[in-house]
Amino acid sequence: MSLKTILTYPILLISSIEIRSFEALGRRIQKSGDTVQRLLVPENESFDLLANIARSIFANSKKLTLAIDDTLIQKKYAEFMEGIGFHFDTKLNKTVQSYKLLAAAVTNGKYTVPICGDFLYPKKLLGGDNSLPNKLDLVKKFILHAKSIFPDKKIFVSMDGIFVSEELLGWLIERGIRADLRMHSNRKIHFRGQDIQIKKIVDLIPRGRHMARSIQTTWHDLNVTITADRRIDKHGEESIVYIVSTYKAKPIDHVNAYRLRWPIEKVFRTSKQLLGLKECFSKKLETQKNHVAAVFVAYAIAQWDMKIHGYKNSEKAIRASKHKNFLSQIHRLQRSDQIFGGAYA
Repeated sequence: MSLKTILTYPILLISSIEIRSFEALGRRIQKSGDTVQRLLVPENESFDLLANIARSIFANSKKLTLAIDDTLIQKKYAEFMEGIGFHFDTKLNKTVQSYKLLAAAVTNGKYTVPICGDFLYPKKLLGGDNSLPNKLDLVKKFILHAKSIFPDKKIFVSMDGIFVSEELLGWLIERGIRADLRMHSNRKIHFRGQDIQIKKIVDLIPRGRHMARSIQTTWHDLNVTITADRRIDKHGEESIVYIVSTYKAKPIDHVNAYRLRWPIEKVFRTSKQLLGLKECFSKKLETQKNHVAAVFVAYAIAQWDMKIHGYKNSEKAIRASKHKNFLSQIHRLQRSDQIFGGAYA
């Protein structure tokens, strides 16, 4: 498939100032909504392009973090959308009709490129269908995918506490994968001959000028590192976040590694606010997934523009693109062979 074909829909997402339905995007180029829908390429084509963009942006980085997280793509009045389900929204504190997207992004702390994603489905919706991957399957798949894209780089993994499980940590340790995950304070670990909740380990609490402290311990017979990250907010209030890691390092290194989970939250936020992540109205699940992948390409293009043109963040890069000619943007990216590794020549 040609590069121009793959780029057209993402560039439309970036340049649009309306809601990003197929019809509204079509008005941007004087085409019908059906024509725009046909411009939406299969998700695997978009993910291949994202891998090439990531390789280019991080060519000189020796160490990268793979941040993995999920988000809800709310769909109101969507009873007839394939794969739609009801999921609990922690921000709204209620159940909403939505897709649950699990995604992974590679970051060096300055730039972030989403490289893959897939939907998670409610058990009630799945019924007895075991062919679709669960959360653990996808996490493993994403990590192996990142390692295949960057076989010569150190890959660290950062995830929230909802991903902590004996099976996942065992899998990470077995493969020597460096990972940092948030761990709830009421979890029990085996420390100095007893099973004790993390929050009750006095020796783990940072004191004085120390902002982090680590211990070596076991959890379900797995050798792990537990780090207490002491945080002070703008009001002077203190709190402690606990991190479980699959490798040994200085406490501050574990803290910094876990905090690199934050960039994927920015991917979700910007994609919803400026790139139309929630604004696909097709009833077909395949089209919804292709749209998500195209949104990720749009975000990656903004990251590329940040690097090339020195924009402070992806939001500024996206807003700057809205004032440029649509066709000129496609031609500009087509000429940037270094982004795509010559794969689309």
